[in-house]
Amino acid sequence: MGILLRIPSDQNRNRALDIFDKLTEEAGEGTHSLTLAVTGMGGTAYEVFPFIQDDEGMAASLSHLEEFCELLAIAISGAHPSGLAMRTAGERATVRGWKFTDGDPIPLNRAETFNAYCTDPTTGEPIPPDPDTEYADAPVIHL
Repeated sequence: MGILLRIPSDQNRNRALDIFDKLTEEAGEGTHSLTLAVTGMGGTAYEVFPFIQDDEGMAASLSHLEEFCELLAIAISGAHPSGLAMRTAGERATVRGWKFTDGDPIPLNRAETFNAYCTDPTTGEPIPPDPDTEYADAPVIHL
């Protein structure tokens, strides 16, 4: 049996696109990946969306975008515990995170992001941080 998740409404799908636009706007130029986790009955579903942005636009896979935004629509439905991390590559990678409360992406501060990223979600045990990684406060995503 797979993971059971609520089917998102069209309103949630439209809102997911708006949130996605704000996230990529906040990301700025560079090489990024968004990792979304949504917990349902039977486990946790994950989607990773890697993308590169520069002054000419975004380079990314359209199929990854569709899959990511579908899971994002489920996250913002508010029916399942969900979290999101944005990793930006560089000499030192930067990680920012959000949790979803009643379907809204709530920014995590640096310590909360570190704790979320460096804790095994199944066991609650600490995981060593990735080398050369900085954990940063996430921006507020206004809609």
